Amino acid sequence: MDMFAEIVVNAPLRRRRVPILNRTEGFSSLSQTFTYKIPLHLQGRLEPGHLVTVPFGARKLQGIVLALSEQTTVERLKDLYDLSEPKPALSLAQLALAQWMSGYYLAPLIECMEQMFPPGLEAEVETRIALNPDARPLVNAREAHQLIVDRLRRDGPMAQEELLSGDRKEDIKRAIDALVRRGVVVRHSELLPPRAREKRERSVMLVAEPSAEVMASLRAPRQKAVLDFLTEHGGLQVAIPAREVQAAAGADAATLKALAKNNLIRIVEHVVWRDPLKGRNYGRAVPPTLTPEQQQVWDAIQQNIVSGSPDTYLLFGVTGSGKTEIYLRAVSEALAQGRQAIVLVPEIALTPQTIRRFAERFPAQVTVTHSKISEGERYDQWRRIRAGEVGVVIGSRSAVFAPLPRLGLIVMDEEHEPTYKQEHSPFYHVRDVALRYAQLARAVVILGSATPSLESMSKAKRGEYRLLELTQRIAGAVATTQPAVSIADGSPMEPSGPSAPAFLRLPPVQIVDMRVELKAGNSSIFSRDLRHALTATLDAHEQAILFLNRRGTATFVMCRDCGFVLRCRRCDNPLTYHADQGDLVCHHCNRRYQQPMLCPNCASTRIKQFGAGTQRVEEMVRQLFPAARTLRWDRDVTGAKGAHEQILRQFTAHEADVLIGTQMIAKGLDLPMVTLVGVVSADTTLHLPDFRSSERTFQLLTQVAGRAGRSRFMGRVIFQTYTPDHPALLAAAEHNYAMFYAPEMEFRQRLNYPPYSQLIRLVIASSGRRIEQEAEAVHRRLQEHIRQIGASDLDLIGPAPCFVHKLRGAHRWHIIVRGQRPHDLLKDFDLPPGWRVDVDPVNLL
Repeated sequence: MDMFAEIVVNAPLRRRRVPILNRTEGFSSLSQTFTYKIPLHLQGRLEPGHLVTVPFGARKLQGIVLALSEQTTVERLKDLYDLSEPKPALSLAQLALAQWMSGYYLAPLIECMEQMFPPGLEAEVETRIALNPDARPLVNAREAHQLIVDRLRRDGPMAQEELLSGDRKEDIKRAIDALVRRGVVVRHSELLPPRAREKRERSVMLVAEPSAEVMASLRAPRQKAVLDFLTEHGGLQVAIPAREVQAAAGADAATLKALAKNNLIRIVEHVVWRDPLKGRNYGRAVPPTLTPEQQQVWDAIQQNIVSGSPDTYLLFGVTGSGKTEIYLRAVSEALAQGRQAIVLVPEIALTPQTIRRFAERFPAQVTVTHSKISEGERYDQWRRIRAGEVGVVIGSRSAVFAPLPRLGLIVMDEEHEPTYKQEHSPFYHVRDVALRYAQLARAVVILGSATPSLESMSKAKRGEYRLLELTQRIAGAVATTQPAVSIADGSPMEPSGPSAPAFLRLPPVQIVDMRVELKAGNSSIFSRDLRHALTATLDAHEQAILFLNRRGTATFVMCRDCGFVLRCRRCDNPLTYHADQGDLVCHHCNRRYQQPMLCPNCASTRIKQFGAGTQRVEEMVRQLFPAARTLRWDRDVTGAKGAHEQILRQFTAHEADVLIGTQMIAKGLDLPMVTLVGVVSADTTLHLPDFRSSERTFQLLTQVAGRAGRSRFMGRVIFQTYTPDHPALLAAAEHNYAMFYAPEMEFRQRLNYPPYSQLIRLVIASSGRRIEQEAEAVHRRLQEHIRQIGASDLDLIGPAPCFVHKLRGAHRWHIIVRGQRPHDLLKDFDLPPGWRVDVDPVNLL
């Protein structure tokens, strides 16, 4: 009986103008599936989720089996070639998850599937160029044409990328195309083997203990040295790595081969697992006694894990309230039920202490996966996870796709963090993917935060999530020599017996008006109060954190005397200064304004761009406090593998007094010796042209304030600001979520922003001069389509230049679709090439 397979082929879409969503096909028409006949040798072996190689035109490409069938209406089918991997790369749940992602996020199905592979597993296609032996010699050839032919004649066929290396890439590319058209050269594609593969290592053992006669018969000194080394190091009982034997005996592979040929040693090859946690020794931690609040929360969650009933919990707890202990108990219960767990953190910076907390409670059951470990380590951990050999997977965004066969729990710590949204296609959000994955696996989801996103809190209040609250801060232990560090919200990390929990007050927050500082003659980036607080902290041999509330090049225009921020009269969004044009632009409606010489509010001349960087702050600390030991923790200093862990180790060991950093130090860290947190500029994200700017500011300030006073040393927090009366700052200073939530929800409802509507952002990037006209043309077509389908609840924002209006040489414009069902507008809409689709964008920059 003939059998057929639907294959998702890993090839670029040829037909560029495609319907974004086609409901009649059940999921995105961007799935790009093709039907192939299954050859006899694969029938009975092939399963959905398998990686396969297939013929695709004149090329050989890789694909993923989506479904099998016994019937097809397609004629003249080609046979697929073979399996790339003996086991399915994707589970049935992952296949279903990828299809949902493709349909919801309007992204090619192959891109969604590739998120679930470790890097290097997918085979890459290489384009190669060779001389056509039947071609006529070139006559009066152009210089570029002759250079290509001469090089191919000298070096033979080569990759097109190799030919394009150099300064004249575009000229060479045009020359290759012309030579292909003339038949002088031929271009073909080759499927390269996957980069990711298992690591194998050779080891050596003695066949028998060498006798004196054998040793005397050996004439090669290196052979004798090998046998002596193996005899002295137990080579009869254990296999010793060949490289170790060769190094010790001064031998090489030929020496070992000769000894094996004479049956004196045995060379064995075995698989070596690359483990990112190799060599780490973790102690054993005893679960602490729960507070009454924690016990009530745990009772609610435990019941569902035991019963196997999928549900979603929003665990809303103040900083230091013991959320992590709830996570640990949930994981423990899932493991006891024979299930497995994924624990997600928003930043790679948080993984070292998260791993320690969980590894202490679940020895030999924890692994980690994120982009900072090596490709080989990620591949090996993916294989272990897929085989069910791991109980707990910890990681950042990509860990949500861990192929655990018995998934029973997903924990998403700091669920409000925007880093959970991927910034390239497919533009998925981990929270939504986790919820869908959990539905497919019938798993429990715990979303934890001290500052939940407005979307999550509104769902909890509507009953879509179960809301659980922790309102009391719990004291952690602190050692006098080497302080323990955890990921916040729980018991001490050092092994100790259960004891009655003690409670702490949240640290007091002082708001310093920097306008007053300026009037008093202090133009420093440090207020007098912050400088005095730093002096007292350093004199007491305690630690301080200095936090910069900013993103990269974000700027706005503000008066340094009265704090007035220039805003668009139509949209009420902060205006952005464009130095190349010398004017102010609203990045929502594209309205333009002249740069005023005087502040429109107080007539001051001190109206200009605003911002500061971590390097400048560090320099100021060293100038003011020469004896202070400083550390920076930002993206500039954490590029190397293990950098986050090294910085954290140094600071927790009190090898530094002041830690200076950006968003990555604002969340999740439990540093008991920190008694002062200073926010150098609380205003920067507050005035970004994004409707979520107030929410981001409140969350960041509340989280960073929570880093102080987490032990018996107590603590204090200082916010420096030019807008001391802003509701987001006042609410953060009170550690009061409800104080922020109510007025912000009123603002969102009034302007029809999420969670009262849904947004889809369309972005075009181009180096061409007609980008504005193209954006306006798409806008007109969208407006017309709204009228045609009668979608009166939908409206469009823009077209306008993006806040980051130029990136890598390309200008960027966007259009935002807003309404209850924006997918309805796009399901039959042909979007021109070059446009990116971002469903539920977390920022509009």
